[in-house]
Amino acid sequence: MKSVPALFWEVESVGLPRVPPAVLLMVVRWLEPLLGWVSALLYERVVQQCRAHPLVQLARVYDPSPVIARCAAYQKAGGRGAPATYTVAQLVRAELVRVWAGSCSDPALERLLAADLIVRWYVGLPLGGPTPDHSTLQRFHVWLSEHQPRALFDEGLAFLDQVDPEPVAQTPQIADTFALASPVAPMHTTDLLVALTAQSVTLWAELAPLALRETVLRLPPTAFELPLPQRTPGQRLARLRHAAPLAEQVLSTLRPHLAALPETDRVRLAQQLGYVEKVLADEVTTDEEGLFIPRPAATRGSYRLASAVDVEATFRLHEPHPAVLGYNAALATTATRIRAAVVVTGATPDSEAPALLLRQQQAAGSPLPPQLIMDAAAGWGKTRAEVQGLSRGQTTIVAPIPQAGGADLSRFTPADFFYDAQSARCTCPNGVTSTRAYQHGAGDGLSFRFLAAECAGCPLWERCRAADASPKGHRSVYVTPYHATLRRAALFNQSQEGRALLATRWQVEPTVAWLVRYDGARRARRVGLAAAQFHLFQACALRTLWRWLARLQRGQAPQVEQLLPVAA
Repeated sequence: MKSVPALFWEVESVGLPRVPPAVLLMVVRWLEPLLGWVSALLYERVVQQCRAHPLVQLARVYDPSPVIARCAAYQKAGGRGAPATYTVAQLVRAELVRVWAGSCSDPALERLLAADLIVRWYVGLPLGGPTPDHSTLQRFHVWLSEHQPRALFDEGLAFLDQVDPEPVAQTPQIADTFALASPVAPMHTTDLLVALTAQSVTLWAELAPLALRETVLRLPPTAFELPLPQRTPGQRLARLRHAAPLAEQVLSTLRPHLAALPETDRVRLAQQLGYVEKVLADEVTTDEEGLFIPRPAATRGSYRLASAVDVEATFRLHEPHPAVLGYNAALATTATRIRAAVVVTGATPDSEAPALLLRQQQAAGSPLPPQLIMDAAAGWGKTRAEVQGLSRGQTTIVAPIPQAGGADLSRFTPADFFYDAQSARCTCPNGVTSTRAYQHGAGDGLSFRFLAAECAGCPLWERCRAADASPKGHRSVYVTPYHATLRRAALFNQSQEGRALLATRWQVEPTVAWLVRYDGARRARRVGLAAAQFHLFQACALRTLWRWLARLQRGQAPQVEQLLPVAA
């Protein structure tokens, strides 16, 4: 038993008032269980008063134990053998709180854990216990994104498929895309070129053998100092003409010595030099005198880089909205849940989204849907054929037929003509057949020509020809290799089933709106494609759970057994 002075010291350390020694003896001896009792009592009352809180509702019906089990390999970086301050279960629940709070930052999450009683209760932190600081939260967040990025998404789907089954192979999915911005700002071409070149030199100094480190590349100390200012076009041109020759010098000097590096290092340096080459090719050209000038906007390359910090981010242009530097995020949803979520670099066309979404589901071992509904970006014949081949005929694209570039929608389009591949004949809506086929100069298909003599007196002339078309002119029809696919799709879209499926496409829009407005899916928290993919997985996983909770409250989903509330 402790002495009275020792008891007084413990009382003063915890801030208890001065009371008789006998009372102190009882209080100090049972202080820890008393504090636990007070903590549990207060949490119970707070939770009872906040029954409608989303975290309280989630805690009563969803157990993240499978996610916690997948993260059991996480080890805190620190002293050897030091006991973990916080359990993996607490850190996993803290990540759920992060997404609930709009994918907030580490300091913001730390403040929530310290000040919000419901959050502390849900995570499992005692009322008077310590709070994880932002470095602890960041360390686990990075580990989770690198080792178990799909844990919450996969286990959430598995849980819903158990408590609220949905026949995957018989349920159509709806796809859509949206911009996921990178957390970096775009850089000016000259600054980008200098930064990437400097990174290449730094990487060479890190990887090169000692004998080659200084002898191969010798640059003056002021090599990467750009002329200032850059207010006028002439000043900006002077900066470019300083950066471009420097980049070419570094490329021509280092490329021949890549073979001297081990394979892993050679790949790293070659990739870094490739970034410099791409910026030069996309953004810079020369004039008649061989001097460097900015490349005209119309001739710039695709998948343009704009940041030396996030080289995987490119511009996503989705008119009429402004271009966004970052990533193109794609979703495949049903009426109840998000089945797939893919992040690719921003310049990736929306037409590639269906195949990417199906590949992700195939990799996860999930059955593919019978139909994938999307807007006209997925309506191209090439996209439809790719999905058919990828799914081995199991999945069909349901999307409006897009018009060819520059097509007049008031006139007959190529989809209105019948093409017989075996006889190489093309028949117009009026029944006139043409065999005059020419290889198209810019595509893989054929261009059929209908002469004016064949079309004279045609009752459909006004619907086939432009108003100012010459009566002696011919009509050309470009038939792609996917012409038959598009015609079948056009007939299906006009059927009752096709119209019903297209009418459901709106259901994906509220999901995207919730993700970008409330779940933090408009802007990635960290740089890099992998970090952005993890960011989207987390947001989609929790959004799916929120949708299920809403259906549960409306009586649209089977009731589940109530779990015991989380106790601190």
